[in-house]
Amino acid sequence: MRNRITAAAIATAASVALIGGTGQAFADSQAAAKPAAPSKLTVDAYKKWLKKTPGEEAKDTLQEFNRLPAAKQKKFVGYLQDPKVLKAFVVGHDGKIPSLSYGTTVTYKKDITFTTRTSAAARGTKDSKTITLSTRSIQRIFNIPVTELSTVLTYETKGNKITGKGWKTKNYGSNHNAAFAIKLSKTRTALKANALTGVTNWTATPKYKSAGTTVIKKHQVVTGKGARTHHAQIGNGSR
Repeated sequence: MRNRITAAAIATAASVALIGGTGQAFADSQAAAKPAAPSKLTVDAYKKWLKKTPGEEAKDTLQEFNRLPAAKQKKFVGYLQDPKVLKAFVVGHDGKIPSLSYGTTVTYKKDITFTTRTSAAARGTKDSKTITLSTRSIQRIFNIPVTELSTVLTYETKGNKITGKGWKTKNYGSNHNAAFAIKLSKTRTALKANALTGVTNWTATPKYKSAGTTVIKKHQVVTGKGARTHHAQIGNGSR
């Protein structure tokens, strides 16, 4: 009897071990899966998110947001989680080198503005210069900055011709849109004829179901056309 119980116990243990192994693998795959996205960004959730976000800019955004009437606060967070707003963030301009600032502002749905500004510095002699183009694009809702992206391009010229020296690009940005996680790529340069372009690609990933399921891809470019003119823009898709 004792032998039979022992054998049964061993068989049961083996069965449990097999099931447990399979069950453990399933549990691991479940743990690795991303949690379901919240359904909607609310006014309270946005305020809590801003309070947790480090930096003085987040504090300023929260302060300005709190000053809005309740109806505008609700409308504000509605715009944040509308993918059409990010897709509409398209603006560009041309300008001269050197210049303090060239800019263009586009209004969207009366409450939102998209602005791109570029300052163009040219240091050196008449024949040999170092050009620095700094482009800054900002999305504002009720005049409150929400998403900002900047790309800086530096290069050298001899006369009006771009040389192969001193090419540098960098980018930086800030995001106070709690409905999308925004990631910037490394910048890169591309030379065509006598036009050097600095490119930043970025992606906006929805964090709420209300913001959709599709990653929005955008680009910012700034192009120096020799030592005299430049072009800057922000648009949809990757470059």
